Amino acid sequence: MYPPLTYAVAAFLGLVAVLALVALKQPSLEPFVRRAMRAAHAATAAVVALDAIKLMQGHEVDNMVTHVGYMVASVGLPVILLSQRGEFDEEGNAVLDDEGNPVDSPPPHLAVVAICATAMLVLVVRLQLTL
Repeated sequence: MYPPLTYAVAAFLGLVAVLALVALKQPSLEPFVRRAMRAAHAATAAVVALDAIKLMQGHEVDNMVTHVGYMVASVGLPVILLSQRGEFDEEGNAVLDDEGNPVDSPPPHLAVVAICATAMLVLVVRLQLTL
């Protein structure tokens, strides 16, 4: 793959994790951290896409299942942890506002953003090491 790109993305993910923890005490950083996490997810997706292209060109890895698992997990983890979903009541019905629109859940806590960025950092590095 491209080790400098992979490690640059990993360093950016580490920076996002640290900034998310700092934003817990400095709320003015929260919008910046959330945008940075979106950018980090896009950068991770780019690394995974380049890796997938390399695999399709015939590159052999020692354990394909593990490698593909790292690829899927590194892109899928933020989708699972950081997605906002609609609110539901006890009966499973969507909660609606005064205008009849579904109410979104609050954004994920910044600690969840930090944990997600840290986990993605580990997954991206492991992806590079399994080549």
